[in-house]
Amino acid sequence: MHYYRVSLKPLYYAIAIIALVVAFGLFVYLYTEYLWFESVGYADVFVKSLEYTIGFYLLTFSIIFITLLLNNLTIRKATEEFLGEQFKIPLILDFAISLFCSLSILPCWIYLLYFSNSADFGIADPIFNLDASFYVFKLPFLKIVVGIFILALAIAALVSICCYAYVFRWVKSFEEFKEIFPQLGFTHLGVISALLFISIAVFAFLQRYDLIYSQHGIISGAGYVDVNIKIPILTAFSVISFLSAFASLYFIRKRDVELFIYLVLAVVVLYIVLVLLVPFTIQKFQVEPNELVYESKYIMYSINYTLYAYGLDDVKRIPYNFSYNLTLEDITKNSATIDNVRIWDHRPILFVFRQLQQIRTYYVINDVDVDRYWINNSYVQVMIAARELSTDLLPSTAQTWLNKHLIYTHGYGLVAAPVNSISKEGLPELILYDIPPKGEIKIERPEIYYGELTEDYVIVNTTQEEFDYPVGEVNYYTKYSGTGGVKLDSFRRFLYSLRFGDVNLVLSKYITDGSRLLMHRNIVDRARTIAPFFYYDRDPYVAVINGRIYWIIDAYVKLYGFPYSAKVDDFNYMRNPVKVFIDAYNGTIDFYVIQEDAFIRMLKKAFPSLFKYEIPEDFKRHIRYPRDYFEVQAEIFATYHMTDVTAFYNREDVWEIPKEKFESEIIEVEPYYVTLSIEGEPEFVLMLPFTPKGRDNLIAWMAARCDKNYGELILYEFPKGELIYGPMQIDARIDQDAEISKLFTLWNQAGSRVIRGNLLVIPISNSILYIEPVYLRAVSAKIPELRGVIVAYDDILKMDSTLYDALEKVFEMKKEIPEKIKEEKVVKEELIELLRKYYREMLEALKSGNWTEFGKMFEKIGELLGVK
Repeated sequence: MHYYRVSLKPLYYAIAIIALVVAFGLFVYLYTEYLWFESVGYADVFVKSLEYTIGFYLLTFSIIFITLLLNNLTIRKATEEFLGEQFKIPLILDFAISLFCSLSILPCWIYLLYFSNSADFGIADPIFNLDASFYVFKLPFLKIVVGIFILALAIAALVSICCYAYVFRWVKSFEEFKEIFPQLGFTHLGVISALLFISIAVFAFLQRYDLIYSQHGIISGAGYVDVNIKIPILTAFSVISFLSAFASLYFIRKRDVELFIYLVLAVVVLYIVLVLLVPFTIQKFQVEPNELVYESKYIMYSINYTLYAYGLDDVKRIPYNFSYNLTLEDITKNSATIDNVRIWDHRPILFVFRQLQQIRTYYVINDVDVDRYWINNSYVQVMIAARELSTDLLPSTAQTWLNKHLIYTHGYGLVAAPVNSISKEGLPELILYDIPPKGEIKIERPEIYYGELTEDYVIVNTTQEEFDYPVGEVNYYTKYSGTGGVKLDSFRRFLYSLRFGDVNLVLSKYITDGSRLLMHRNIVDRARTIAPFFYYDRDPYVAVINGRIYWIIDAYVKLYGFPYSAKVDDFNYMRNPVKVFIDAYNGTIDFYVIQEDAFIRMLKKAFPSLFKYEIPEDFKRHIRYPRDYFEVQAEIFATYHMTDVTAFYNREDVWEIPKEKFESEIIEVEPYYVTLSIEGEPEFVLMLPFTPKGRDNLIAWMAARCDKNYGELILYEFPKGELIYGPMQIDARIDQDAEISKLFTLWNQAGSRVIRGNLLVIPISNSILYIEPVYLRAVSAKIPELRGVIVAYDDILKMDSTLYDALEKVFEMKKEIPEKIKEEKVVKEELIELLRKYYREMLEALKSGNWTEFGKMFEKIGELLGVK
């Protein structure tokens, strides 16, 4: 039988040309990227990452291509045995399928990195007694390799069936097909089926380990049924599947296709019955009616391993001996705390900074951060923001290539104000402001070439001067004198013009061989490009260190597969081991390890030069415990603080993050930075209160230390029988206060809008102060003004124009209340004594029959009681 052959040469030529274009484009991208990595001192990281990427790609490609190639050659041989000539599938098709599949799986290269450099956690699971690193670093890669092999076999089986069906399409019955089909063909299909069964056996064997971190019901990890039923069943099924491989090969080689089909059906039915139905039945009818008895041990595993996985295994729990004995003298003693209460919320102050300090339309203040500085020998908490430049805000006629890439290259300076300072106009008192920067914090290098908004590449050290900053109607220009960027020459200019699709890089006369190209200027993109295995904080913050501007980003480890740990989103292990510092002028980037764990040890094996361990003291003063991490820890701890199995099972003491009123919305309280005296000295901490689930009163508050003993978590627990107001209860009291509500109504009707800031719960001297700032914004303006501070303590709630005035009102009122009670007590005692006197005289009159006197005493008693 002959087949019409079509010449494939034009196809091969087209594929070759496409391949050359793709290869050249890949070379341009990789080489220009390498030059950038070299410019920031991480060339070896790039090379090593590329090695792992290529290694994983070659492994994937080899498994798929070799499987398909052997499959192709076998089909040719089998069809030749019957046709007298080979039925040829183009090898280019196998190559293309392998290429496409390998590229689609390429993002998983990182699992090869983890597998090759695995480092122990030093904690083993309680079932298989394997270190947690097996589940986190090794198991994912093993499952991927098995999955790739199953994919390759499935494609091979599909191709084989289609080819044989096409070649023998003229056969009229299955019995005739069995008689004439070549023996090599049966052996071929038998080998594929046997390999598929073996792969399934291996996958089922590995599936046992998945149970150790599975998420179901009250337990995170393997429960009673998993350990005692599912694991033995999966082991047995793995053996059955392995033996079925040889049975399937035997049946197919013997041309007994019916028995092979029965075998497949039997294995499927066994899986459904043994792996799905039997465990479900035992769980439903044996375990669930007596769940606490069967699952106690596994619940305890879940509690302990979850606390470890989220860094909560060493929380210092301290009873908070709550009292209402706070005085004005206590407030004075804790002035470091009160002076740093954050009266300015980050949202209103952002509008203020933008209106007062953006200076020009092309400058943008994107975000306001909280940090602390020593200013005039005082520990001051400040709100600080960077003044970045966005060329998108230039007039449309000015958005030329020259302006966007050579002239408007950088932002300029910072804006800062203490968190509680208020001017007479109700605005923050700036301690860092204007262009060039003035104020209490000295900046020697105010240019910001790298930031949160710097997306485009720029070229510096050209013959065209860069715009530096404006003063009045005059613009000042400068030349870059830093070390950042890739040095350009003619060849590199050509390569980067191809990469960016920008011919101006070659044609521009302003660019010389001494020019530098600055790219990856977005700080998060910059960090992620070098270290893609970390997750980065949503809110990088800016700091002035030794006169230079630095960006600080928290890098997180998020892993899935940690034994017996509860899952949050798509991970069940989280740490914040690395702080990333980026120089806003030079773009230098350093990854400082502040807490080493198995993940860092693993990366250190792969990239020895990536991390630094000795963080300078000046840098250390500005690191802070990150809110993203703290929020996850708080979410977990709200349930997992219950270490008693019965209490945990019954959910007797579940906590939740309290709600508060912000503007017109009800939102969850965000963790906030405050300055507290934990060990007698002012200390920067991140804190968050807790309320019992379904109730609004406070039950505890958690603090993460940012200065001394960085990273230590402290939980202060309130007495269980004491009512301590939560944020929503205080907000309700504010709404119900006649004087304050009346004032809010008046302000809202006068063409203004009242904005209520975050309610801050401030622990101080075994008591609690509640502080809420109130802002006023005219409808026609965007500058909120601080118009009052509400302070609540015990049953007293007052508002005044400043925090100290409001505190004075509260504690003066607190002092007056006992005096009033004392006066009322004296009056009450005198009243009782008079009543006794009149009653005795009334009785005497009654005995003597003096009804006139009796009537007088009766009237006097009525007057005293207020009865007419």
